[in-house]
Amino acid sequence: MHTSAATPDLPLTRTSRTSRTQRTPQAPRLPRRTHVVVPLVIIDVTVPGTSSANGRRALHAALGDDLRLYVVTIDQQRERVTFRVEVTSRTLEDVIGLLTVKLDRATLGRAQSTVIRRPRDY
Repeated sequence: MHTSAATPDLPLTRTSRTSRTQRTPQAPRLPRRTHVVVPLVIIDVTVPGTSSANGRRALHAALGDDLRLYVVTIDQQRERVTFRVEVTSRTLEDVIGLLTVKLDRATLGRAQSTVIRRPRDY
């Protein structure tokens, strides 16, 4: 069993919460991190050839720095390469328009348009 060591002769001093928080300076509040909504287009593109190098160069020339691309298949028998292309900061209509103008022999496959959230640059 525990016995209390406090006696009624000792006064208890309490400080209210408001007086405690007023004594210590508050740290400045940082602004909330806000995000920017950016369009993302994912599309399959098939180009003629047996090497992905020429297709990569053509896709980078057409779509620029906002491009991420992955080789899906290289079909040696039919001589074609299929890429999965992801482009940010452009709409689906922009991407299809650029691909049809720059890559005259490409076949466009499944396309998907969505958005991603990125931290805002200060």
